[in-house]
Amino acid sequence: MASPKKAKPRARRPLLLRRAMLHSSLCFLLGLLAGLAPAFRWTHVVSTAATAHVFRALHAVDGAFNHTVLLLQQQQRQLQHGPVDVAVTALPSPPPAPALEPLRQPQLLLVVTATERSDPERRAAGLTRAAHALRLVPPPVLWLVMERATEAPDTARLLRGTGVSYRHLTYPENFTADGVGTEKERHHQRNVALGHVEEHRLDGVVLFAGLGDVYDLRFFDQLRQIRTFGAWPVATVSERERKATVEGPVCGGSPWAVTGWFSTADATPTVRAARPPEGTVDVARFAFGSALLWDPHRWDRFPVSEPDASQDSIKFVQRLAAEEYNKSRGMPDPNCSEIMVWRGDQLVAA
Repeated sequence: MASPKKAKPRARRPLLLRRAMLHSSLCFLLGLLAGLAPAFRWTHVVSTAATAHVFRALHAVDGAFNHTVLLLQQQQRQLQHGPVDVAVTALPSPPPAPALEPLRQPQLLLVVTATERSDPERRAAGLTRAAHALRLVPPPVLWLVMERATEAPDTARLLRGTGVSYRHLTYPENFTADGVGTEKERHHQRNVALGHVEEHRLDGVVLFAGLGDVYDLRFFDQLRQIRTFGAWPVATVSERERKATVEGPVCGGSPWAVTGWFSTADATPTVRAARPPEGTVDVARFAFGSALLWDPHRWDRFPVSEPDASQDSIKFVQRLAAEEYNKSRGMPDPNCSEIMVWRGDQLVAA
């Protein structure tokens, strides 16, 4: 005879679940009682709990609403019975917002450095010193470094670690094999830089900085004031000849106006009131606005007998600087007397 099956013990609900159900039931009962209770007036609740800020906001909204209703009623009466004189108190108009001055973006400084024909150690030392100086100049600054393509890898590694915004421009020509002088290679490097500026329409102030140049940081602030041309005195220190010379503009008449140029290269300092001869203008002794490179009247400044001169950007800038030398801005002070640029031959080719 089969034994009867034993009934399975009924599983008890967990304590946590029972507590949750009890809490839910109590909340439901409280909500039901709150809904059945007589509703209080909303204004009574506000008057007892709201802050003074809320009261002021409510009064302002109520006043604006009443004003709008009054205007609508007046317009409706005018449409039905003609114009009706109703005294309406106009809301005070908000005070006008103060005019904001337009933000002036500082001019871009385009610093052009020709590496010239120097040994790698001197070139690296000159570029490192120039990079340390340019890192202290407020932006925007763009450093253009020109170099022969075969010598570019070492310089590229150096420029990547300078922390300065730069563009490394190279060219395939080998001027050493052609037996030409250093001056012709420097002229070609500067033309490469100006061609890049003209092609990409880099609007700013162009400065030709050599490897052996030393600058006062205040000088770069003065450069941003140039619109066409700017000239300044330069002190040249020669280690080989053991002498120092100063050349630059002569300022007089009105402040910042250039009236001539002077040089202490000779035994007796010479001061000339006329503009310097065209062939003697060194582009490294002045700065100019890059917009001159794409001037539509550029081609009219050269005679037909010189068809290639207009294509040479350096020759064009030299001629323009000689013609408009007296229109240049004298720097760095109104009298052009303070020297902020020093040039040495320690880091250039011998």
